[in-house]
Amino acid sequence: MTADPGIAKGRVETLIDGLYAIAMTLLVLTIDVPQVPAGVSPDVALPALVLGLDDQVLACLIAFLVLTGFWMAHEEIFQRVARVNRTFLNLNLLVLLCTIFVPFTTWLVSDYASTRLAIDLFALNLAVIGLLFAGQWLYLSRHQTLLYAPLSSAILRRGLFRSLSTTIGAVAAALIAIPVPESANWGYLLIPLILIVADRLPDR
Repeated sequence: MTADPGIAKGRVETLIDGLYAIAMTLLVLTIDVPQVPAGVSPDVALPALVLGLDDQVLACLIAFLVLTGFWMAHEEIFQRVARVNRTFLNLNLLVLLCTIFVPFTTWLVSDYASTRLAIDLFALNLAVIGLLFAGQWLYLSRHQTLLYAPLSSAILRRGLFRSLSTTIGAVAAALIAIPVPESANWGYLLIPLILIVADRLPDR
């Protein structure tokens, strides 16, 4: 199946790159600039105020690393895609729709690190993106005429593992937050561990 008229693979890739660049840049705005109280010397107050931004910086770092992983996942997929049809385009647009909310959910969880709603929205945002990436892999496995070369079961398995690593990490973070909201970020440590396992999966 060929791409829809006017929709070329290169244009989709350009849109993806541009949106990720904007979303990743906006993450820094989730970190508040400390306000030194009037009458207090910045040399005295600023160090403590900066150290108090640890939750915001950590949320920004997690979101940046996850977005970097998603961008790389897009790159891995599009290296294999020769043509884009309407359904595959829509799957990508859904991913991008969820991606533009990452700065917002990061802002929430950085400002309200111990609030369950903020933690759950951030986790849900990342989990859904991971599921959509897995959906792209599954769709391509069933529509291999869109690809340059057939998708082997090993490549599909690795792609699914890598996609779902974020979903698993996000679910773990949400579960950890039930008894101890401040410890939610530990769940995201599962993501690099799963990626290591995925990269060691056999090629056949």
